[in-house]
Amino acid sequence: MYQRQGAAAYKANLNGTFEVLEKLGRPDLQLPHVIHVAGTNGKGSVCTAIAEALSSQGQRVGLFTSPHLVDYRERMRVNGIMPDKDWIAHFVGAHQHLFAEQEIQPSFFEWTFGMALCWFVESQVDAVVLETGMGGRLDSTNIFRSPLLTVITNVGLDHQQFLGADIRSIAREKAGIVKEGVPVVMGRMRPEAQSVVLAAASRMGSETHYAEVSQSLNTVLEGPHWPENRATAHKALEVLASLPFGKGLSIPPMETLSKASHRGRWQWLNAQACAGRVLVDCAHNLDGLERTLDALDGMSFAGWHVVIGAVADKDLTELLSRLREESQYYFCAADIPRALPAQQLAEAAENFGLKGLAYPSVDQAFKAACETATDEELVLVLGSIFVVAEVLVNEA
Repeated sequence: MYQRQGAAAYKANLNGTFEVLEKLGRPDLQLPHVIHVAGTNGKGSVCTAIAEALSSQGQRVGLFTSPHLVDYRERMRVNGIMPDKDWIAHFVGAHQHLFAEQEIQPSFFEWTFGMALCWFVESQVDAVVLETGMGGRLDSTNIFRSPLLTVITNVGLDHQQFLGADIRSIAREKAGIVKEGVPVVMGRMRPEAQSVVLAAASRMGSETHYAEVSQSLNTVLEGPHWPENRATAHKALEVLASLPFGKGLSIPPMETLSKASHRGRWQWLNAQACAGRVLVDCAHNLDGLERTLDALDGMSFAGWHVVIGAVADKDLTELLSRLREESQYYFCAADIPRALPAQQLAEAAENFGLKGLAYPSVDQAFKAACETATDEELVLVLGSIFVVAEVLVNEA
């Protein structure tokens, strides 16, 4: 369902979410300690860093993130552990009839969210860290009236067809997770977005906390995004430590925070059959892509070999217009119904001066890039989460 529907599964209200939760016995009401994170980029790594820091101090922490890369169960983990496959199968089999009898048709995300909350309750977690799927105000995760803390990492242009055409409109959707009297942590963001979030916090009587600016310890290894996301996660932990929930919580040094289990985001691979350095990155909106490419522009690679694919329902103009003409491209399509055929992508790219060949699979495109690249060159995989996922599966 997820691979076939994509954006078509979007629902502009929370009715379906509440219907699912009602049928599942309202697991949300049994989870009082929630940290809710929204933002255009970085929210997954911030969630991961917060969850790992809390679990390292003896807390049982449920972590809900999206999308998954290799395994569906990545979306719901307790102290880094995914539920068994048998648990997932049993859960679906035991509850599917509840929706059919009432003619309820939950979306993929609603199903998954309800399932995750049930698993967190069953696992008796101390806290849940929730990553917003898209936006905030109308996202399924936005059903907790009194979370411990809300966090907004940043605001950029993405999903404009649902969230609004400009930064202020999108910021209003992200700020929809702000709750009355609940502290808000703000990551680095544009002034026009910051003013919208601050106004929302003021209306709700919520204290606002600003993340510090963190310096990168190793730009090549960490990437351009992690320093500010690490700073945002650290500030969130500081605020949590000031609350009754965080009594006795020791704030780890900022440089010790980790996002290692959040794969596919500025991740270097040790590809045995590849002489060149291999980097995979899921950046797919303009802000994320520009920062990734700008960081790579500052590195001394002799050339780039770019393995790239896209979904058919995405506007390619921003992506293709930002890529380097002098790179060698390996166009491909992930093995999903929504994928844009590789030849169509190659033809669209040619209009932007991007040269390369179309390959029948991600694996063949990646192998061709690896066979061509020298030890002074970069093999870069980007454009689609599904393309990155297939490379990770094949390199596991």
